[in-house]
Amino acid sequence: MIIRTIPRSAVGGAVKLARLPLDLAVSLLPGNGNGNGARPAASIAVDRWEATMRQLAGYALLDGELREDAVRRRMAADERARALRLREAAERRSAEADERLANRVEQAEEHRYAAEERAQRERKEAEQRRTAKARAAAQAESRRKAASTRARSKNDKAIDKQADKARLEQLEAEAQALEEREAALTAKDEAQRLQDAATAKKAGRKKK
Repeated sequence: MIIRTIPRSAVGGAVKLARLPLDLAVSLLPGNGNGNGARPAASIAVDRWEATMRQLAGYALLDGELREDAVRRRMAADERARALRLREAAERRSAEADERLANRVEQAEEHRYAAEERAQRERKEAEQRRTAKARAAAQAESRRKAASTRARSKNDKAIDKQADKARLEQLEAEAQALEEREAALTAKDEAQRLQDAATAKKAGRKKK
């Protein structure tokens, strides 16, 4: 047992010593222990290399415990690799979900902007229609008032013309009546004069 323990310790020390430059190189790689960058995968690769070295030494030294330790180390490395793959897949899905969400948000913003522009355009068009309708109504009212004024003016002129005609007819009738009256008075005066002359003539004859 002691004979196997000494080589096992020597193998462990030799493997750790051989691993030092590899660990140093891994530490210089980008990444961290959370699975980001190349460092985690490289660290797992070094762990597997160590497990392989221990397994080979176990076979060479016929050391079952060393081989079992190598198997445990390989299984641990495999679990770390599996966890790393799952983490990377989860991060990938999260990134894809974030990208989809960002796309949906962007599309929603574009739709909102388009809806606002459309609503603003429709409000502007509605205002233009209201303005045009009000202007047309005002023009129609103006034309109606102008037509009413013309009709009233024409009617007033017709009434004035009829009134002037009636007044003229009245004046003509009054003038004719006055002429007839004057003629009657003149005839009456002439009859009275003739009567007076006849009376005077008759009186003259009686005096003789």
